[in-house]
This record gives sequence, C-alpha cells and structure tokens, in this order.
Amino acid sequence: MEDVALRGCVGVLLASLIAGWSFRRNSLNLSGAFAGFMVMATSITASYRFGALLLVFFFTSSKLTKRGADKKREIDAHYKEGGQRDWLQVLINSSLATALALGVAFLTDWNDSCLDSEKAPLVTCLIGGILGHYACCNGDTWSSEIGVLSSSQPRLITTFKACKFGRHFFNTL
Repeated sequence: MEDVALRGCVGVLLASLIAGWSFRRNSLNLSGAFAGFMVMATSITASYRFGALLLVFFFTSSKLTKRGADKKREIDAHYKEGGQRDWLQVLINSSLATALALGVAFLTDWNDSCLDSEKAPLVTCLIGGILGHYACCNGDTWSSEIGVLSSSQPRLITTFKACKFGRHFFNTL
C-alpha cells in the first residue's frame, strides 16, 4: 500500500505542475486544467504506465495543435490560440481510459500488472482497452491537426465525399 501512497503523491505533484504549465501556455483553459489535473493524478495513481500514456497523448497532441497556427486561424473562425482545450474535451479524450485504469487498479489491488492473458485475462483486456482508447484519440486528434495543414481536399473514407478541413471525429483521406 506504500507504493500506492507514493504514486498518489507523485500523481498529485506532477498533475499540479503540468496542469499549471498547460494553463499558462494556453493548451488548457481553467476548466480543462482542473479536469486534466484530476485525470492525470488518477491515472498516475493507478499506474505510472497509464500516466505515461496520458502524457504522451497530451504532449504530442498539444504540440501538433500549435503547429501551423496561422493557417488554422485562417480556416477556422473558432480557432483558439494554443488550442485551449476545456473540461469537456479533456474528459472526452480521457474518461474511458481513466475508468479502465481504475478498474485495473482495483482488480490488481493497486499493483502494477503486465499483460498476461492466461493468469489475468480481464486485466489484460482492460489494459488493451486503455491502449486502444489513447490510440483512437491520437488518431482523431493528429489527423485533424495535421490534415487541416494539407493543401489537398479531405474526403470521408466512408463515402469519399469532400468534407471540411479539420473535421473531428470522422476519418478522412
């Protein structure tokens, strides 16, 4: 149980620093910083691995959001400087993985667990769900942030019809 207390302290400290830094850099607004703090502290407390996954997603997506800001400002009337994600966007991109991380923590008595489909198939499935969740979120965020910078007309992969640049939650070519 000592390990959980230490992870909790590290999670709160790291989440505080990163949420404050992200707010000052305009990556998150105030509600987004608060939600990000809660999600990050919870994820790190559940497992350093889950916290690391969240941080990789957050930092790479924040970096891509700031790339090509001038072009994005021209195209998007609702463009927010630096991205400024709010609480809803934070929770959309992290709540499922955070819930799964808590599930893994409870099932393993808050001990780190490796993938082992023979001894712990449910835990293995939940960890796969966390990985899959962040992979999907990365795909959506990265495609919209990079796609908007393309000079080619984007098309929906389901119908091949032309669509707007930077369209979220849809896969485009």
